Parts: sequence; C-alpha cells; structure tokens
Amino acid sequence: MLICDIMTLKVFVSSNIEEFKEERKLLRQEILQDPILGRFVEPYLFEFDAAKSQTADNVFINEVEHCDIYIGLIGSQYGEIYRHGFSATEYEYDTYISKKADAYIFVKNAYNRDKGSNNFLKRISKKHMYKEFNNPQELVEEVKKAIFENIEERLHPGIFDVRLLKNSSCEDVDPRALDLFFENFTDKSIKQLKGLRDMDKILEYIGAGEIDELGNFNLNTAGALFFARDISKFHLDHDIKMVRFNGTERLEIIDRFMTESSFFILLEEFDEFFWKNTKLGAVIEGMKRVDVPEYPIKAIREGFVNALAHRNYELTGNCITFYIYDDRIEIISPGELPYPMTLEKLGIEENPKHRNKNICNIFGRTKYMEHAGTGIKRMRDEMRDAGLKEPEFFNDGFFGVRFLGPNGKLIYNKENKNYNFKNLEKYDLNKRQIEALRKIINEHHVFTYNSYCKHFNVSRTTSRRDLDDLVEKKLIKNTKLGKENNFSMVR
Repeated sequence: MLICDIMTLKVFVSSNIEEFKEERKLLRQEILQDPILGRFVEPYLFEFDAAKSQTADNVFINEVEHCDIYIGLIGSQYGEIYRHGFSATEYEYDTYISKKADAYIFVKNAYNRDKGSNNFLKRISKKHMYKEFNNPQELVEEVKKAIFENIEERLHPGIFDVRLLKNSSCEDVDPRALDLFFENFTDKSIKQLKGLRDMDKILEYIGAGEIDELGNFNLNTAGALFFARDISKFHLDHDIKMVRFNGTERLEIIDRFMTESSFFILLEEFDEFFWKNTKLGAVIEGMKRVDVPEYPIKAIREGFVNALAHRNYELTGNCITFYIYDDRIEIISPGELPYPMTLEKLGIEENPKHRNKNICNIFGRTKYMEHAGTGIKRMRDEMRDAGLKEPEFFNDGFFGVRFLGPNGKLIYNKENKNYNFKNLEKYDLNKRQIEALRKIINEHHVFTYNSYCKHFNVSRTTSRRDLDDLVEKKLIKNTKLGKENNFSMVR
C-alpha cells in the first residue's frame, strides 16, 4: 500500500483550550508544516474551526465521533463543566471511546493538579496508558511520533512479530541479550548450534529474522524485541513502567523504574525491582532457614512474561505497567484478549490463541515459557501453594492480572516445596546461636550484646563472639543505633 492510498487522517485534539492555548497552536502549526503530515493529516482544533458559531454538538462532538486519531491533553486545570457534570474535554473523551478502544493521551507534569483533573486522570489511567511531557516542544515530538506510528500501522497491517526491519542487521544485536538467551534456553537443538553457526544463522533458526538471497540478515520485530541493542531505533512501542506505590492507591510513589530494554535484560530488571519492593520473611524449621516471600516470584514473573508475549504492540502510545501496592500487584498489558478467547476460558482452553505466535515461539525455547498454554494454570497453582488467593483477571480494553497479597502477614505453607532454604548444619553453630536465630527469625526478636548476655547467661565476650560469627556468616545483620549494636534478620 502506498501512502497516497491513505485518505486524509482526521486528528482531533481534545484539552482545556485556555490552559493549552500555546501548545494547541504549536501542534497545529507543526503538523500542517510537516512535509509528510501536512499532506495526509488534518488536525481539528475547535478554536480554528470556521463553523464554531454553530452549536457545539454540531461541531466538535460530530468531529470527535468521526476522527481517525484522538489526542487528549491533561494538565492542571479540569475546565468548566459542559454536560452531565463533565468538562468538555472529558465529554469528548467519553464520546470517542464509546465507539473506539484506543486513544493517545498526553499528561503535562504539574505540581498542582485540581480535583477534577486528578479524578479524570485516575479514571483514564484504568483504561489507557499515557505519555508525560514537560514542555510544548516535547509534546509536539510525542504527538508527531504517535501519528507517524499510526500511519505506519495503516501502511503495514501484516502480522506484527514477523515483520522484517529492513534497516537492521546483526550489528544491532546486543551480545549480552543473546548470551542471556543461551543461558535460559531449554531447547537442546539450540545448544548444538552455538559455536558451530554464525549469529545470523542462529537468529534465523529461532525465528528472530531472515537472511535474504544476497546473504544480508534482517531482524524481524520479535527479534528486535528480544535482542536489539536499541529498540527505539525501530520505533517499536515497548515501554515498561514499574512502580511501587505507598498504600493501596496510585497517589504516593516509593520507587519507579521506566525501561525499554530487550526482553531478557528486561526480565533481569523485573527480578531486581520485584525483590527490592516486596517483603521477604523467613522461619527456622529444624536445622533449616526457610525463606518465605510476600509473593511467589514464579507466579508474578509468569504474569509479566505473559504481558510481554501477548501484548498488542500495534496499540501505540501505551506501555505495560507493573504496579506494586501494599496489598496487591497488578500487571496490565495493552490490548484485550485475542478473539475468541474469554476470561472464562483462561487456563482451560486446550488450544489457546496467541496474538504474537513468533514471540511465543522464541519465549517457548526458554525456561520462561517452557509449556505454552499452561501459564494461567501455573500462576494459579503457585499462588495457592503460597497460601494466597488465586490471581484475578480482567479484560476491559486492556488485559490485566491482579495478585492479592497476604496483607502484611507471613504465610508459611509447610506443604509448599518451592521455598528457598539454607541448611544450618553446614554453618557449625552452637545451641545458643541456633536458639538466637529462631527468636530473631520466627519471633522478629532483636538482640544486643547485653540482651544476649542476659538471655543466655553468658559473658560479653561470648555474646560478642556468637553474634559476630552469625553476622560474618550472613545469617543476621548488625545495625548500629546510637551506641547499641542491634542484631536482626537479614533478607
């Protein structure tokens, strides 16, 4: 399809007109003056419409209903109420999403956002991802990028994850990402290829690209997502947002991490963020220290891998979100379940439908997706084994999974065989040290040198020797508080 085959695309810009007066003017100017967009895109902004003297319903509502691309801007001011308790901006948004699922939302970073804007943003964030911007020029660049990606999708609507990237080669491959693939693969046939074949032949074999008749290698989109050194070079929308919130709402952020890394590097980043922002408890059972995590990481990682594998990458302007709250974890991926899958069929469908078959095939060669189609069951089993509720799934524009936590409790299931443990017998501990470990770990007790002396009726020299030995063996930690040394559990 040639670009001239695309009819003029109507882009509707929705916002509080007064607050974004300069941004709207600049957007219109930049789109019309762009050598490509100016020929194929018709921006609609109410203040520049010659027909605005007519009733609003006959003008902007009609325009938003029939636009091809919706651009929504949210700032600090909600705006005057237009109808049904909503501002004109929110009313336009509702009108658009009543007929179409996707929208491009851009949010201005603001210190003081009024109540209406906060509520509107909170509502939108449940259904749509959004891009943040700091100044008008940054907004223009993000909007133009979104429009170009929309045009690209219309030009090349083929199967996403096998689409060849003609401007790619083996030089775009990150050696570390390829090494991580070999470290995590389970397919024995791949092991035989390593060291025997060139990189391009291995990548072609696993479905990450193709070698043409001239011997030139090109990555495909799946290959870029798994192995590219710089994925942004290929304009693939694959942002990941990880956030740890304080509390049960999206209000105060404790930790935040944004990434565009390739998949295997991304999974290392996921593990690090997970362990950094979830709790780890422990119990002493016999001569073993058993680590009891707040959530079973295998279940959460399975949900994260599913989001990567089944995301609708052709929905631009969105990202996968990995949100940790005090009481739950939520992973949300752009795109609904592929037809004809339903929530009721999850985990029981014998022939699950894959939106991205090539991505799933590459993942399927690794430990992250060894048995395609069983991920939902494994998530449910892991949560049950950890003594937690089964994950909840939702499918309302985006597909998501919610893992409910233990609400601050340490839930230890003796029947669960998946816990990590340390065999204390190999540490050559005396009876006092074993009892001290039990109190520190099972009862969250904190010892000082003096309290250890009193508890075990020993000298300060013995107390220091016992506790320092446990610290040296990394079984407990020593925290200095004032003049006191406090000995407590180490993660």
